[in-house]
Amino acid sequence: MNKKTLRDGLGATSRLRNSFAGFTRNNWESGYLVRYPAENERNTMEVPNSKTGVSIRAYQGDAMTLLAFDLDESQTKNFAGFSIRITAGTRKPYYLTNLLTYSAAILKKNNIEPEKAHSTFFSPIQKFRWVHVPATFHQIEEPFYGNYKYEVTPRYMVNEILQPLDHSFTVPVTIDAAPYKLGDFQIGFTRGFVESQAYTNHFGNNNKVRPNKTDLIFDIKAKSGSAKRKENGQDVMEDYTFEDQHIWLGWQARARIMEFLDETLADNTLALDVFAFDLDEPVVCKKLIQLAKEGRLRVVIDNSKTHADPDAFENKFEALFNQERKAPSAIFRGRFQSLAHSKVFIQKTKATNEAVKVLTGSTNFSTNGFYINANHVVIVSNKDVATLYAQVFDASFSADKMKNFHSTGFAMPEGHQFNQSNAPEMTIRFSPHTKDAATKFFTTISDRINHVKTDVLFAIMKDDSESSILKAIKAVRDDREDIFSYGITDTTKIITLYKPHTKRGVRVAGKGGAHVLPPPFNKEAPIPGIAIHHKFVVVDFRGQEPVVYCGSSNLAFNPEQKNGDNLIEIRDPDAVTVFAIEAIRLVDHFAFRDRTQNPKQVNLHANEEVPWHASYYDPDDLHFLERTLLIGERKT
Repeated sequence: MNKKTLRDGLGATSRLRNSFAGFTRNNWESGYLVRYPAENERNTMEVPNSKTGVSIRAYQGDAMTLLAFDLDESQTKNFAGFSIRITAGTRKPYYLTNLLTYSAAILKKNNIEPEKAHSTFFSPIQKFRWVHVPATFHQIEEPFYGNYKYEVTPRYMVNEILQPLDHSFTVPVTIDAAPYKLGDFQIGFTRGFVESQAYTNHFGNNNKVRPNKTDLIFDIKAKSGSAKRKENGQDVMEDYTFEDQHIWLGWQARARIMEFLDETLADNTLALDVFAFDLDEPVVCKKLIQLAKEGRLRVVIDNSKTHADPDAFENKFEALFNQERKAPSAIFRGRFQSLAHSKVFIQKTKATNEAVKVLTGSTNFSTNGFYINANHVVIVSNKDVATLYAQVFDASFSADKMKNFHSTGFAMPEGHQFNQSNAPEMTIRFSPHTKDAATKFFTTISDRINHVKTDVLFAIMKDDSESSILKAIKAVRDDREDIFSYGITDTTKIITLYKPHTKRGVRVAGKGGAHVLPPPFNKEAPIPGIAIHHKFVVVDFRGQEPVVYCGSSNLAFNPEQKNGDNLIEIRDPDAVTVFAIEAIRLVDHFAFRDRTQNPKQVNLHANEEVPWHASYYDPDDLHFLERTLLIGERKT
């Protein structure tokens, strides 16, 4: 390796930044300062580029980017992987981090210092795609949202010597990496990565996100723990707060929820209606109580056996609400036939009771929902959509209304259709339904999945319930080798991992995998609760009629007849892309932990008889299907 190439690599390698002292916040609750791009500043959701046999396609997600790579097969001799250089706006460039490196012997042979080896300049990515999430390892203190330039270069190794980076093969793409907002529609995801190397690097093995199990509201600025940091090359212990954990783990979903509440609080002409299942996130509870004090809050909270304990946080919230509230603030505890399972905010004008916007999704308003679970929220700033949710709220605000909800027009099987200029085309369904209604629309959705053309990607908390929808997902995974199937559930007895020389789909679990990983990985904190709480299915992300089903419904047939839920069908390629990237992010993360772990050191591949990339060019392999699907144009 020549001196210039070595120097370039060292200069671009960013030190992992671990101090939290410099967080930039728009207020103490919301987290990172966010600037949404104007509509005329926003790049397309998908940016391809290619030259000299190298191709890239970048996809925009919710503050993340999916990068798909390709390399002409004629150029794969001695191919070692891809180096990825990132420039965030006008900030200093850095090379993406790879937690896998070459063996110590190869690093020594190449004069690569071990502490520098995790740069993809020295340890190329040995995959044909990557999901980049800002503020995972780099720029932790002040994440940048805006245009990211990705420069991808294929690398080669000959006789265990990594060849100099050849810029003539470098292909750049620039795409917006920012919180997803288009028109009147937003999506936000939690990070959901307590069990991860990134979390361990920042917070050690502390998986507690609240100080105790008794205090509903607590000081999030209080010390949560200490973690080892590098200062001037020396290990030092540095304190961090619950707020530091919450901002990092809650990620975009937390920020969107806090923005929604802050906007409502700041304008005394607005009021809020809330459906809550779990309710114990301290800042959310504090803000809701403030609205109750001002006579601007109505809330429905589940009172099923899940929350029957007298010391349950939901009961503590109810007591505090009744102590502090000012009319016309009101609370109702109920559970339909089984659960009041929705997680919804409805913003309304106080004077006219006109609905303005709505927030919904899978995210419970709890510390587990924000900081332990993988979850999503969607926000629609559309009066027609918000009005529908407001009407459903009014139709649920008593025991008798909950009992009879399934027979109202709100629970019709065809759902409520919306197709307006500044929001995605969507259908919204509310439960509980009658058995006949549930049967009709479950058949409609399962038929759509059974007739998939390109791909099915999913993240579902429980995918073994009785359900024609869940059966259709399983059938595609097991029987349709022409379809790219890739998904995750929370727990399962049957893991379907990638198997070479077959195109059978992948299904992994968020719980039950290893948290004691082989070297060079650090031991990770176990997940203290549900890992995958999402309930979404993507169909034909790369097809002509992409759709995602999301919301609070568990997609299970019997609960759909008993629980208060909302299921949103979104037929919009941009929104579907955002959910598809989230599914890929989660499966990639947990698949490694689901494998039978080899206790020996895990390193990058080098000089094997069958090269690591062979599967990506095997037409009978899932990797081939993945590579061609993601790098190519949308299928007709």
